[in-house]
Amino acid sequence: MSFKENLKAKIKLDALLRKLTSTIRETPGQRRLDKGRTQELLEMTDLQHKKVRDLHLYVRPLEGDIMEVLVFDNELPIYHTTVYDVALRKSPEWKEMFSIKNIKRVMDDKDVIVSKGKDSLNRLYNDALARLDLNYTEDDLALLVEDARRGLEEKSLEQIQESFDLFSALLHFQPVSLGILEHDIEVFARPRANGGAAKTFEYPIFFNEDSFLLGLKKGAISPRSDLDLAWVMQYVQGEETADLQGAEVFEFLAALALKEKP
Repeated sequence: MSFKENLKAKIKLDALLRKLTSTIRETPGQRRLDKGRTQELLEMTDLQHKKVRDLHLYVRPLEGDIMEVLVFDNELPIYHTTVYDVALRKSPEWKEMFSIKNIKRVMDDKDVIVSKGKDSLNRLYNDALARLDLNYTEDDLALLVEDARRGLEEKSLEQIQESFDLFSALLHFQPVSLGILEHDIEVFARPRANGGAAKTFEYPIFFNEDSFLLGLKKGAISPRSDLDLAWVMQYVQGEETADLQGAEVFEFLAALALKEKP
């Protein structure tokens, strides 16, 4: 896959994890999992589906007969053991229960359990993330900028939103609510770690969905600063000018991503 496709896959992966962790219920005895979205997450890993007895398992070889085995149920347990051992513990046959040793294995899985619930979701997320090649070059970023420029020229909200999503994933930008702007004006910025109680954001970007005007202010703003909010209002009213406008905004983001490349 291209860098853009890998980055879009990461965005999808991040959204899946957020939705799954926000909807999972882990009350003892009443765990509930969104199996549809979990299936999507599983398909982004290298775990292979295997039907054993009445169990739906997802497995990956580890060493010898030892496998990483996920049982696809509301508990979402992951084990490091053999497939047979998981089948015995999770769906024992009546003849296997004549053994005291087997009964103990069914009653207690602490020796082989790796994770359950949200911990398993995080393991799956990290497995899927490791499969994505998120390394990029200046040429990769140039293609993203060109897509964004085309979106502005053609006034395509869909393309511009995708461009915001891609650069936000690269640079950890996020939507910011200033509480003073109309609904058709979006603000994106990156949180700045300042060690204080008041949160500030750097490189705020302003996009008007109606007029397609796009601007970026260098430096930082705080939603709690009257001076910053006054500047924002003056900018919206055309009394102040952004440091960068139009496609220059995406060119700046590309340069920033190249500068901060891991």
